[in-house]
Formats: sequence, C-alpha cells, structure tokens
Amino acid sequence: MKREKGLNRGSKNLGGLILALLVIGILGVFLGYNLNRDSKHLEDWDRYAVIGKNNIIVVYEDKLAVKIPFDVQVDKETTIKNLVDSKNYKMVMESINNFLPEKVENYRVVKYSEVSLNVKNARNIPEMVIDDKKYILTSGTQALFADLYGGSLKSSANLVVDILNANGVGGYARKTGENLKNKLSLTYTAANYEKNTEYSLISINEISKENIENVLINVNEKYFKVKEDTGMPTLASVVLVLGKEKEINFKVEVKGTSSAAKSAYKDLETSGYKNLSLKEESKNIDKSVIEYNKDDYYTALKIAKKLNVINMLENNSLNNKINVLID
Repeated sequence: MKREKGLNRGSKNLGGLILALLVIGILGVFLGYNLNRDSKHLEDWDRYAVIGKNNIIVVYEDKLAVKIPFDVQVDKETTIKNLVDSKNYKMVMESINNFLPEKVENYRVVKYSEVSLNVKNARNIPEMVIDDKKYILTSGTQALFADLYGGSLKSSANLVVDILNANGVGGYARKTGENLKNKLSLTYTAANYEKNTEYSLISINEISKENIENVLINVNEKYFKVKEDTGMPTLASVVLVLGKEKEINFKVEVKGTSSAAKSAYKDLETSGYKNLSLKEESKNIDKSVIEYNKDDYYTALKIAKKLNVINMLENNSLNNKINVLID
C-alpha cells in the first residue's frame, strides 16, 4: 500500500515538472514573439532611442543619429547609467528629452545584438567637463539639428513679434516694437498684457536661435521666464511679455579666481543686473560656462551674449539663480 503511494507521488512530481516545462516553453515563445514584434516596430518608428550596453542612440528618421554616452550626468548625483541600471526606462527617456530640442517617445533596449542604423548624419552629443564629471552642453545641441532641418534659418524680415506691456508704463510696448523694427526689419504688434508682472516672459512659437538672440539683445529687459502659453492666440514667431523687473528675486553668481571673473562681474554690474555676487571659487572647468534652470534659459542667454560666453549648461537644481563659471 505504501509503495502505491510512492508511485502516485512520483507520478505527480513528474506531471508537475512536465507542466512547468510546458509553461516555460510557452513563455519562451511569447517572449520571442514580442522581441520580433519590437524589432519590426523599430523599423516602423520615425523617431526612437536605442538603449544599448554603453550608450543611447537617438534616431530621427534617416537623417540624424545622436549618441549619448552612459557616463554623462543627469544631475550632480545621477548619471544616465544609474537610471539604465535601475531599468527605469521612463525616467531615462524623460532625462534625455530634457536635453534634446526634438523629443522622442519610442525606445528599445538592446543588450546582446547590434542594430543597423541607416542615417545620413551620426553625431556625438556635445559635452563638457566640470569637476571631473561630464555634462551635456545643452546650448550645443541646437546645432546638431541643422542637418535635420536642412540648415535653413528664417530671416528676421519674416519675423512677427507680439510685444505685450506688463510694466504699467504707457506706450512702452509700441516703443520697444519700433526699436526692434528699425534695427531688425521685423513686424510687430503691441498690446497690454492681462496684468502687470515683475518678471518678463517669453513664449516661442517658431523662430531660429540666431533670430531670438538678435531680438533679446535689442530689448532692455534682462529676466525672461519661459512661458509655454501666454493665454493669447497668435501667429507670431515669438511673444514677449515685458515686466517691471524692479524687485526681482533672482541671483546671478559669478565664480572664479581670475581677472576675467572680476571683469565679468563688473560688466554685469554696469549693465544693471541685481542680486549680483562674486565668489573667488576655483572650478575645474575646461571652458567658461553659464549654468541655468531651463525656465531661465533666455535670461542666461542674454548674460552669455553680454559676456561672450559660448558654453551654456542646463542645471535644473538651480532656483531663480544663474551661475557664471569663468575659467
């Protein structure tokens, strides 16, 4: 009687093993199907990222592939590799999209095989080193996409700028518009904003980097916050909301030990920047750079043009503050 129970137990174990092998086989077929299906999707996507063993390659149609190495920083503590290793691919995509002028949504993780990329231009993401850490040079990413758009830039003669008065000074928007019209031969419309603001605001619709620099250089305002929607329908290339800028809670900190750092501080002070400070602090940098929060990019851009600093680095840990690091 006992032997029969042992045989029954052995039969049950064998049946369980066969069932487990069958489940594993079905899962294998399912995973293989999905991998093949993902491969087909990769070919169908116009824009996508390939997350590999050592880098991410972002592909834009058949025109441009941008390589981003894993060892660049997302912030001071985290690298892209840290995010990839944690398999937090959603955060990986959000992080690289913060640096790219043209966003991507689709991605595929490739660990053990190569992916053929048939693109006309392959570029490395612009980088710079600060304190022995690599950062993406966000101001340099715009140039990468000249190939994607055929390198064409709008001339200022085709520009339409909406100028909204938010400082309470009568006729100020029209006066600013006439100044821009005379200097850049653009078209403008002037109106009052819904309320007075302390900061100035900027909303970009369609304008080249070169032209937005020309516009900003020729207006007096210094502290522009990026605004996605001004609440006013417009076909303008760019909308400027000109604020009072009297009691700005915004710091500009110049860091460096050289005479060039002191000169930069003096230039900004003479130009009327407020809450300005100079720290004689040595930074291990290979080039002068301006650090900024993405919402303050155009404030930083005006400072960069003023000081003739080419390199700009997005640092979203900054809050109402810009760092000017002078080599």
